[in-house]
Amino acid sequence: MSQASATTTATLHDLKKLSGGVWMVQLKPLTPYSYCAGQFTELMVPGFTSLYYTIASSPSSPCVELHIQTGTDQADALIDYLKDADSVELAPAGGDCRLEVLPEENGPLLLIASGTGFSQVKSIVEDLLSQHARRPIHLYWSGHRLSQLYMLQKAENWADLHDNIHVSALISEHSHWEDKHQMLVHSILGDHSDLNQCQAICCGSPAMVYTVLDSLCSKGFRRDAMLSDVFMFAPREAQ
Repeated sequence: MSQASATTTATLHDLKKLSGGVWMVQLKPLTPYSYCAGQFTELMVPGFTSLYYTIASSPSSPCVELHIQTGTDQADALIDYLKDADSVELAPAGGDCRLEVLPEENGPLLLIASGTGFSQVKSIVEDLLSQHARRPIHLYWSGHRLSQLYMLQKAENWADLHDNIHVSALISEHSHWEDKHQMLVHSILGDHSDLNQCQAICCGSPAMVYTVLDSLCSKGFRRDAMLSDVFMFAPREAQ
């Protein structure tokens, strides 16, 4: 089956500007669109290429939610296109950042994100909440400015309503850390004395993901206990 014939048509249900130059896009598939929490999709839009976005909604949601960071020519042009569009085509969902890829455990789940990496966190948390999961969930969300944590109130509401969810918002703008990624590591180490009990999903730049992975592994974290799309899109050479 060709990629074109495998696409799913989705109508534009909502388009809303959030803080930090991020837009929330709600797309309603006209036919069933299957995906797992943590996966990504590709928008198939004429004149654009490589429009890959992590799905921010739970698989039980009637809409596919995407978070689009503007500030580049392509992203700005895409938002302008979507403002006038009635529908778009969605490629099949992909990616291995699915909890079932990890062995089932009850230890702390670390959800580590920067910027719009929160989209992956949101899908996973909302899916776990729908399953009434009770394992400890620790969200670490970093941004250069507070405005870049564009759904912080939603995340804090999770923590207010569920005693197994903990949220740390990390702002690097006025930080004394020379390496902003080490600020994430320091926060995680401050919360967890036994990293061997933890699993993690990490969504950010390759530099962020590999810095966090290496730093945590040096303190006892299991290297095979982390998932990240970076491992597929920007793999490191075997050492």
